[in-house]
Amino acid sequence: MAEERVRVEIGFAGGQIVGSFVDGRSADELEGALSSTGAGKPVVVLETEDGPLHVVVATVAYYKRIVRAGRVGFGGG
Repeated sequence: MAEERVRVEIGFAGGQIVGSFVDGRSADELEGALSSTGAGKPVVVLETEDGPLHVVVATVAYYKRIVRAGRVGFGGG
C-alpha cells in the first residue's frame, strides 16, 4: 500500500507561498516542529512529489494542511 499523500501550503515570512503533495510523515514532522516552543528541528525536509523541499522552520509564517472529505454526487441545497 502506498504512503498517504496530503496537500500542504506553507507561507513564508517574505510572502512566498509553496503548495505541494507530501507524504503524511513529512507533514506530521513539520507540524511538530512548528508547534514546539523552540525545541523542534530548525530545518524539516518534506518529501514532495517533485523531490525534497527543505523548510527552515523559523521562516514559516503559516502552514495549512488540506483535508479533502470524500464526496459522491452533487451538493443539494
